[in-house]
Amino acid sequence: MLVQVAYSAISSGTESAALAGGGSLLRRAIKEPHLVVNTLKFAAKQGFKATFGAVKDVSETWYTSGYSAAGRVVAVGAGVSEFAIGDRVACAGFGLANHAEYIAVPTNLTAKLPENVPFNAACFTTIGAIALQGVRRTEPTIGETIVVVGTGLIGLLTAQILRANGCRVICTDLSQSRLQLAQKLGVEHTLQVGVSDPVQGVLALTAGIGADAVILTAGTKSSAPLNQAFKLCRERGRVVIVGAVGMELERPDFYSKEIDLRMSRSYGPGRQNPLYEEKNFDFPIGYVRWSENRNMQAFLQLVASGQVQITPLITAEYPIEEATTAFELVKAGGDSAIGVVLSYPQEQKPIRYDWQLPQAVAMSEGKVGLAMVGAGNFAKLMHIPNLLAMKEQVQVRSVVTANGGTARQAAERLSAPLATTDLSQALSDPHTQAVLITTRHHQHANECIQAAQAGKHIFVEKPLGLTVAECQDVMNAVQKSGVLCVVGFNRRFSPLAQALYSALAGVSGAKQVLYRVNAGFLPKTHWLCDPAIGGGRIIGEACHFFDFVTWLVGASPTKLSAHSLGDNPDELSAVLSFDDGSIATVIYSGLGHASAPKEHIEVLAGGKMAILDDFKQLALFGFKQKSLKLATQDKGHRALLAHFLSAVQGKHSLSLTAYDGYLATACAQTALLAMQTGKQEPIA
Repeated sequence: MLVQVAYSAISSGTESAALAGGGSLLRRAIKEPHLVVNTLKFAAKQGFKATFGAVKDVSETWYTSGYSAAGRVVAVGAGVSEFAIGDRVACAGFGLANHAEYIAVPTNLTAKLPENVPFNAACFTTIGAIALQGVRRTEPTIGETIVVVGTGLIGLLTAQILRANGCRVICTDLSQSRLQLAQKLGVEHTLQVGVSDPVQGVLALTAGIGADAVILTAGTKSSAPLNQAFKLCRERGRVVIVGAVGMELERPDFYSKEIDLRMSRSYGPGRQNPLYEEKNFDFPIGYVRWSENRNMQAFLQLVASGQVQITPLITAEYPIEEATTAFELVKAGGDSAIGVVLSYPQEQKPIRYDWQLPQAVAMSEGKVGLAMVGAGNFAKLMHIPNLLAMKEQVQVRSVVTANGGTARQAAERLSAPLATTDLSQALSDPHTQAVLITTRHHQHANECIQAAQAGKHIFVEKPLGLTVAECQDVMNAVQKSGVLCVVGFNRRFSPLAQALYSALAGVSGAKQVLYRVNAGFLPKTHWLCDPAIGGGRIIGEACHFFDFVTWLVGASPTKLSAHSLGDNPDELSAVLSFDDGSIATVIYSGLGHASAPKEHIEVLAGGKMAILDDFKQLALFGFKQKSLKLATQDKGHRALLAHFLSAVQGKHSLSLTAYDGYLATACAQTALLAMQTGKQEPIA
């Protein structure tokens, strides 16, 4: 849904930590030495110039902020039935419920407001759900004594929820004024740390027994609050961690009292689960009573009934135009930063999906006008530096992404006059001749077809499509419009791959090829592993290697057999047969060590042998050509882009087309089928 925001709440804990940043690079290197190791590995492959650019890019990247907002629905997407235009709602989710005039949010992260809950109270719903989930993890019962450590925003909400649950609450904090606010909200007992001993105070209030549970809502790198929580508890008490605290545990009290230590993960079940948060699959209520969304609804009911008060927690309100001042207040901390909210104008006005440079940018003669579609990590790392290096040949006219901030930052870096979330707007520019598509895989085919229909030449990252049918649709659109279409099989354009190809040109007869890929581990939650988005690792990445061996052999693949390791379809050993008698074996695995080279290629033909290691070193045996070694790895990304741009300018024809993208996807799709059937299958 599209929601016009009325209020958003600034989280004094999470967002103040983000505002503080990671400190200097040197300080981060000392604290996190693995980052230095990873950077040096990257430098060994890409060179220090590229590495410096990548680090600089990360340090200067903009990130959306905010995750708790409230407003009114102004548009609903297909399939949304439980919400309608005009509904008053609370919204959750980092990267979704942002500090912005308009936000796009899925239904599972949206809850309708009770009539008597105003927007400025409802904008605390996500933060309230965090507090509520912490209480649920505590499993309090009526009459129990619960200590809340920390009386920031989440702590004060937690205390009120516990009181509504019939618990006796003790709050501890360094700040006397915050403890006084807790008392105004109905908390029975408060203990100021540094003035009195919290352990002795809790023991005195519980007849020497100790608290039934302690909820840690404070944020600190110190482990002292956690270890003190063990001392505050009775035997077999519970300690629940809500805030980010140090976790160097001291054994004696933890062990001797047999304390139950629990973590509370954000808003509740469903958090960080793409099926729940992005695809709106819900949990059956009989099995998961309190999901993220149900926690949001329950918190709103507590506010509506008056059992949780929000107004006393709002310590400052700023219009969105004064957001900088609001964030400075939060960053400074103190009692005035407990509950800071941003308000937004509510007048109806046209919704903008673009940002444009204030001055017009003329199209330079002789350059290719380009729209860049997608500006994710790979585009930032590879394509943007290449486009900047080739500015004599190309002028980026627009950047299109799903996130407006990402589009604008990339557009400013590329001096592009337009940043937009609307692809059709970029395609309507008469000065745009071509598009560079670097979005997630499930979007490739549709975006290629839109570009072809608009008469734009296409450079699309692999895969061309997730299925053979999608690839065929793209080929039909490209053929009908007469535009060029190249797929991002850059390895063909590596200088060492080109040298290998040239050396093999003088060898007659069939070839035996081995391509081993040390792909590395990916969690199953990664978008590439989602068949509907990334296509899975074989369709989404192994297509690269099927294309390479097909190009290297120089013949058409006819049949393919494949085996998986157990029931894991991402562990692949495939054998391709070609119409000239050649055979290519592709081994793709995530089981290898990260420090080992990723790609190794061997070719045996005509009494000769070639070994290409990770596109850095080419060893030739029996050839008249000499072996080669590069100072840094070059997988041909820039060379492929230059090839495409020159073809758009009419300087030569493409050596890589949409048909190659179709053929690579066909091989990958056939490999998945062959793994299922255990038979050699004809390539579709």
